[in-house]
Order: sequence, then structure tokens, then C-alpha cells
Amino acid sequence: MTEQDTITVSEYIAEQERLEKEAKELFPKKFDICSNSMGYIRQPVYACLTCNPNPSEEAGFCYSCSISCHGEHNLIELFTKRHFRCDCGTEKFKETKCKLDPKPAGAVNELNQYNHNYLGKFCWCDVLYDPTKEESTMLQCVVCEDWFHDICIGITPHSDDFDDFACRDCTRAHPFLRRYAQHSSFMIGLSGKGGEPKAITMIDCSKKVNEDSKENGVRGTKDESVAKREEQEVDVVTVDDSTTTVNTHSTVTTTVSTTATDATTTSTSTVSVTAATSSESSQETKQPHPANQAKRSLETSVEDTATEENGTSSNKRLKLETASCKLKEQPADAYPEQEMSVFATEGWRDLLCQCDPCMALYAKENVTFILGEEPIYEDEEDDEAETSILESGMKKLSEMDRVKMMDGMLAYNKMRDEIRKFLAPFSEQGKVVTADDIQAFFSTKMEQRAALGGKPNFF
Repeated sequence: MTEQDTITVSEYIAEQERLEKEAKELFPKKFDICSNSMGYIRQPVYACLTCNPNPSEEAGFCYSCSISCHGEHNLIELFTKRHFRCDCGTEKFKETKCKLDPKPAGAVNELNQYNHNYLGKFCWCDVLYDPTKEESTMLQCVVCEDWFHDICIGITPHSDDFDDFACRDCTRAHPFLRRYAQHSSFMIGLSGKGGEPKAITMIDCSKKVNEDSKENGVRGTKDESVAKREEQEVDVVTVDDSTTTVNTHSTVTTTVSTTATDATTTSTSTVSVTAATSSESSQETKQPHPANQAKRSLETSVEDTATEENGTSSNKRLKLETASCKLKEQPADAYPEQEMSVFATEGWRDLLCQCDPCMALYAKENVTFILGEEPIYEDEEDDEAETSILESGMKKLSEMDRVKMMDGMLAYNKMRDEIRKFLAPFSEQGKVVTADDIQAFFSTKMEQRAALGGKPNFF
């Protein structure tokens, strides 16, 4: 053994403390529960190149299995994936059994969807990811959840200026995104016409003046002052119980006011009635009763008015339904010949329409998740992650009953004294303690304990 291969006790303790600190940072959560039983959820996912070197066998597993079942393998962190169920111990891993949740023979997760990320490849360039060599910043698409190099995307805004990114493939696959992207909550990266798909132009829509909206605002103000007034006169006769005949002349004034901004129509009718009674009732009874004629005329007028109001109500509902679709309020795609990357700011999901036709569109394109922040399953925080091995040992010792605790302390003291006695010659002679020496020491002690029947407190 060379001098370079040896370390002092102090160096060994310092190395253990460094490893403990690194473990706390890498594994802050508990890893004793496989997420497979929770079904298809959005969760952090890992891939194993050791278990799945075959490109036709993409597979992934949860955080807990990445430590408990694949801790010594060549792993790739894929970060979050939606609608994913842990594959550890299924047919995807024929040679690796899940230590946390053994699966039945032939188990498969039929609804899992995979891409080249599970083979360690990312972005349009499809390169194998190497964290030790990677220098580019990578962005995850909020739709397809693939990762892309900033140099492959092209021009991008500062990372502090946006919350979510949608790649050019997804904006092309889901055209409604391209229409919303012209809202002030977005920034757009555009490629050149007929050239490479990489973005070469950045448009900040929050700084873009919407002239059409201004013109529509002025036009709407003018429409509010427009009104139509119609007058029509009809003969109306009403009958009073105290007289046989009442001659009434009435003027019916109808005012129709149309307002463009709220798409509503109101109708008001004002009726002025002047009545004159006649004492010659006998002469009037021989003629057709004018009251009947007047009533029929009035009823016809009321029915016509009701019909008009019903028609207006139907038109109103149609207009309201049309106006309630936020997508239809967005302008048409202004850059149909160019590839578009979208960078969204906080609150952009609130802009998305949730009317029935739009909800049907999201379902058809399998993007209903885009309407809100998706919950991410994460394992519980490990309260003991911040404690050292010594602290954890002392805690467990304090939780024992008094008899077991005393037996444990006696066994510890005996082990300490025996180890000191064993190491004393090495220290006196300046000899190096090898792993074989330590192994031989403990093997001898275990043989002595077995010969005595494994009595308590023996070391």
C-alpha cells in the first residue's frame, strides 16, 4: 500500500462529514415509498442507462426507486413528467426487482408515454446529455415537457422576464397558442421566413401598441349615442264598468335604443289615453262594438311587440355566446410562415378561454392540463436529513427502554476498549492499518461471540 492510499482518522472523519453534507443536499426527502401505487401522476422521474441500454426499452421510475433500487446505477434526472407511473419492477426492468413495492409478474404501465429523454437525449439536436460537459442553459417546454438548449431555440429573453416556455413544435401543433401569444402577457421568438427554424427576432407583445383596440373603443363610443325613435298611432278603446261605451283615442310611442357595447336592445312603450263618455248608448249598441275592434288591434300590437322582443332576446344570447369566447377575441396568427417560440409571463393561463367549444378543443388536442398549474407529487421531507450519523444514533438510543439502552452502552464501551487495544500495536510500531486488518479483527470477534452462544453485552 502506498502512502497516497492511506488516510488518517481525522481525514476519514472529515470525509464522512463531507459525504453526509452532500447526501443531505441530494436526498432531502424520504425514499421509502414507491409511487407506483398512486397511479398516473405528475412527479419527478429518473431513467437508468445501466438497466435500459436498449433504445427500444424506454422506462422511468420515481425518486424513491432512484435511490433504493438504482442507487449505484448510471441515472439521468428527467425532472417532472405528467401522467407517469413508476416502471420500477415492471416488465420494463426484467433484471431489476423493486425493493420498495414488488410488482406482479408481467406488470406494465400501458398509459405511460416516452420520448428520447428516457434514453438520455434532449432537444431537437438529440444529443446525449452529460452534466459534466453541458454548458448551455436548457428550458423545459410547458406542453411537451422536453428540454431544449437555448442556443438551439435561438434568441431568448432573460430568464427573469418569463415564467413558462412553449417550443416551436408545440405552437405549430396547437395553433390556438399562436393566437394567444400576441397578447401582452407573452414574448415571441420568431424564425426567419423560409430559413432555419431557430428564432432570430424577439417581439415583446407587452410593448406593442394595439391600434385596432383603440379604433374599436372610439367606434363603440359613437354607437352608444345612436338611437331610433318610431311613433305610431292606433285607435284604442277601453271599456269602463260605469258606462256602456267609452271612446278613447290613444297615441302609442315606442322608443328603441340600441347600444353596441353591451349588445342589448331595450323597448319601452308609452301609452296616452284620453277618454270621453257618451250618453247615447242605445244608438251605439246596434253597431259592431268598437271596444272589440280596439282590443283586437291592441292585442295584435302587443303580440307583434312580444315576437320582436323574443327575436331580440335570441339574438342577444347568440351575441353573448359569441362574445364570451376569449379565443375568438384574439387576432389571427400574424406570422403563419414563421416558426414561433413563446415565452409567457405570470398569470398567462388566466387568459385561456374555458367556453364549451374551447374545452372541447383542449380535450381533442390532449392539452387540458394547460389551463392551470398542475400539482406535483413529492416525497415527504426527511426530518433526519439534517442530522449526522452520530446524532441519529443518539436519538435512536434515547428512544430505547432503559434495559436495552444500558445493554447497548455497555456493548459500545466494550467495543471501544477492544478496538483501542487492537490498534495500539499499530500506533506504537508506526504501521498502517489496512482493510484486511479491520476485517480480520471483526471476523475473530464474531467467531468468539458465536462460540459463547451470542450472549448479550459480549464484544
